[in-house]
Amino acid sequence: MNIFSKNNIIKKCFIEFFGTGLVIFFGIGSLAASKLTDINLNQFEISCIWGFGVSISIYFSSSISGAHLNPAITIFFWLFAKFNKRKVLPYIISQIFGSFFFTTLIYYLYNNLLLSFEMKNHIIRGTYESLNIASIFCVYPNYNNSFIYDFIIEIFSTALFMIILLEFNNRNNNCFLHNKSIVPILIGLLVCMINLVINPLNNITLNPARDLGPKIFLSLTGWGVLAFTGGNENILYCLIPIIGPILGANLGGWIHKILINNS
Repeated sequence: MNIFSKNNIIKKCFIEFFGTGLVIFFGIGSLAASKLTDINLNQFEISCIWGFGVSISIYFSSSISGAHLNPAITIFFWLFAKFNKRKVLPYIISQIFGSFFFTTLIYYLYNNLLLSFEMKNHIIRGTYESLNIASIFCVYPNYNNSFIYDFIIEIFSTALFMIILLEFNNRNNNCFLHNKSIVPILIGLLVCMINLVINPLNNITLNPARDLGPKIFLSLTGWGVLAFTGGNENILYCLIPIIGPILGANLGGWIHKILINNS
């Protein structure tokens, strides 16, 4: 068996690993650069970098793995598009591991600056104050919103993302989107716009791997349980970036299938 065959599951999983990792590398890298250096990127610039990172990753991986790059999308394709169930778990593990690995890479690339930031600001890792650094890698609530509010925001954001993403790829769409080479750019632009509009209300992920991989890494490098709880007494908050996108992606996919694609 040729492990380099385009249809080989090992190759597809590697592409999912690397493609998801690229999104994390560019996105978290921009947050690290803004926090730990004198660059001081603003929200618009950071959102653009996340969006461009998504576009580049889709171009890189779409022809081989289908560019899922997101456990929520993999689960949606399994439930709604007859994606091979035997590939679901390998894809999801690859995505989370890609997120974990490239978080590790950013962490060690910026390690000296990170340690200097901790010393300068008298931050003890694992304390509530250290969330200032942890927020480079993970998503935590912007404000003291209720659990239900933040959960709904995550579901709504991912559902909106999924509806528009599916329409971009809709074969029945009669506009210029038959030129599929532009779709990854539009998806990246969509990610940028959703981040710009929603993030001021509450940090969102749209992707369970984007948050779970970094949180696992931070829990092993000094933050412990704080990496998951964010200092919030309601430990269930750590489930919002995981469960919310999965529910949102499937809700959005269902809405598109029933109300749009069949219209």
